[in-house]
Amino acid sequence: MRTVNRASLLNKKLRKGYTTGTCAAAAAKAAVEMLLSGKRVRRVEVKLPRGGSAFFKPVEQRIGDGGALCGVVKDAGDDPDVTDGMVIYSRARPAEGEIKILAGEGIGTVTKPGLSVPIGKPAINPVPRKMIEENVRNVLPEEAGVEITIFAPEGKEKAKQTLNEKLGIVGGISILGTTGIVRPMSLDSLKRSLLPQVDIAIALGHKTIALVPGNMGARVVQNKLNFQEDAIVQMSNFVGDMLDYCVNKGIEKILILGHIGKIVKIAAGHFDTHSSKTDSPVEILKRMVRKATRDTAPVMFMLKVNTADEAGVGLSRLGYSRVLDKIAREASMQAMSYISNRIEIGTAMTVLSGDIAGIDEGAKKIIGDGLW
Repeated sequence: MRTVNRASLLNKKLRKGYTTGTCAAAAAKAAVEMLLSGKRVRRVEVKLPRGGSAFFKPVEQRIGDGGALCGVVKDAGDDPDVTDGMVIYSRARPAEGEIKILAGEGIGTVTKPGLSVPIGKPAINPVPRKMIEENVRNVLPEEAGVEITIFAPEGKEKAKQTLNEKLGIVGGISILGTTGIVRPMSLDSLKRSLLPQVDIAIALGHKTIALVPGNMGARVVQNKLNFQEDAIVQMSNFVGDMLDYCVNKGIEKILILGHIGKIVKIAAGHFDTHSSKTDSPVEILKRMVRKATRDTAPVMFMLKVNTADEAGVGLSRLGYSRVLDKIAREASMQAMSYISNRIEIGTAMTVLSGDIAGIDEGAKKIIGDGLW
C-alpha cells in the first residue's frame, strides 16, 4: 500500500486525482478511437460527471484480433488510495447498435444485496457506467455499437486491501466515483465507504447489528458472540455518523463493541474518536473511575496506569469489573442520547486479548436475544 507523509502534505497544496471510473472511461474512449482509426491515441479527453474535463496519456495500446486495447494509469493524487498507480484497461470490439459494457480480470462481482449494483453483476457503479457510455458515444458514429470490456490485472490483489470482501464484492476492485475526481485525504470519502455495510445488513433482513471500530472488534463479535458477518459493521472513528445512518435506515438495536480505549471516548461523549479529537483514553478513564466508585483502590491503581488496556485488565483483576460495566453503560447512554433514543443500544468493552472487560445490561440483552 502506498504510504503518505501527512506532515509534509500539510505544508503544501494537496494534489487531486481521478477515480477508477474516470480512468475506465478514458481507457474505453481511447480504445474506441483506436478501433475506429486504426491508430494509437496520444491523448484522450474525458468529460466528468459534474462538468469539466480530464486529460490522460494512454499506455500499452494494441490494435489487432478484431479489436483495440488501451490502458490508463490510475493517479490518485495525494490521496493514499490502494489503487494508485495501477493500470485500468479497456478492450473495444465492434458490436451491433449498442454500447455493451463488460468486466474482465480484476473487476469484482457483487454477491450481496444492498449495493447500487445488482447481485451477480460487475462492480461497475452506475455513475462510472454512465460516464463510460457517454464518453464512448461521443466518438462513435451515430447508431454504431461497441463492446467494451474493463479489466485490471492487479485488481484481485489490490482488492484485498479494501472493504470489498466485507461488502460482498469478490474477485477484484470496484469501478467507482460520483464526481470523477479523488479529493486527497477526504474523510467524507472514508465515511461513505463504510456506510454500505449498513445497507447490506438491512437488505439481508438484519434489524440488530454490531458496530465495531475495526477488525479486532469484528473478530470478537463474530467468533465469541456468534454474530453473522453481515450484521457486523465497522465504523472506524465515525461513531456519530454511523449512528445517524443507522437511524435513517431503520436499525432497531445496536451492540457497540470495541477496545476499552475507544469505548471510553464514547462514554465521555465523543462521537469522533480519532486521537486528535479527544483526550487520551487513560486520562478519560481516570476521570470516569473516580466518578464510578468511592473506593480508593481502583482510583489509586489508575494513577500508575500507562495504557487503557492495562487499566481494563488491572481493574478486572482487582475485582472492579463493575466499574468497567458502569463505563460501558455510560457509553450506551451517551450514544442513545445522541440519536434521541431512537435505537436500543448496549455496549461491551474488550481488552487486547479479546476478552470482554466491561458490559452493560443492554448488551447482555442484545447478545441473549440472538436476533442477528
